[in-house]
Formats: sequence, C-alpha cells, structure tokens
Amino acid sequence: MAYRTPGGHRRVMREDLVHFLKEYRMPIPAGLAKKGRRILIVDDERAVVDLIVRAIEKLNRKCDIDTAFDGFEAGRKVITFEPDLVILDLMLPGIDGFKVCKNIRSGKKTKHIKVLAITGFDSPENRKKIFSSGANDYLAKPFEITDVLERVDKLLP
Repeated sequence: MAYRTPGGHRRVMREDLVHFLKEYRMPIPAGLAKKGRRILIVDDERAVVDLIVRAIEKLNRKCDIDTAFDGFEAGRKVITFEPDLVILDLMLPGIDGFKVCKNIRSGKKTKHIKVLAITGFDSPENRKKIFSSGANDYLAKPFEITDVLERVDKLLP
C-alpha cells in the first residue's frame, strides 16, 4: 500500500516493500528486515528503564530495544519501531499506560503486540483495569528483575 503525504512525498509501508522485494526475488536491504525481536520499554523513571534494558541485554538474546518516557512518545514509537513486546508502565505523563494499551489493541497493525504492564499501584481494581485494557500480563512495582525476564521469555518464546 502506498500513499502520498500532505507535503507530496510518496510513502510505502515497510512490510509491503519487503513483500514486494521477496515476491520478485530482489535483495532485501539489512535495515528493512527484522533481525530479532523488538522490545519497547516505557516508563517515566529512567532508572527503571535502564535496569530493564541492562537485564534484557544480559540475556544475550537477539533483541532490538527502544525506550520511551511518556505516553505520547510510546504511542509514536509503537508505530515507528514496531515492537513485538511493550513493557509498559501504567502511570505515565501525557497519555497514561491504560490508554496506550487500548490504542495498541485497537490498531490493525498493532493488535498483535504483546503488552507487559507494570504498575506501582497494585490493587484488585487496577489489575482488572489492566487486563480489560488489553495487557497480556502484569507486574507490580517493586519487582524482581528475574520476574521481568521470566515474563519476557513467556511473552516472546
């Protein structure tokens, strides 16, 4: 599918271009092909983001990792980075994590993305709201990093 931007530029969806190149047995540039799983880590606390990034990198998995620090940035990166998993704090500035999760679930091209919600406000009401927003799993803060890694392995087999 191709479209034209308001500025007159033509754009083609990445997956459509890759499909075209495969169909006509053309080489696929390295930047277009996904090499490993993609994980987007979203939290407004940089220390939490850094801890999760370092732990996942120590797993020595073929993962591309990106980060976001508020709900608006998370929404943009879900579209541009195309993660397989979003580790999502629920209490974010801008758009909260519940809304980000609902937006992920409602998009045609994003509904397949796994969501691991994390929250510092663990309660039965919040848990119900987390899962009704579309999260696949959740963890309460403070958490053990081994629990995060276990959930990542479960959600990205």
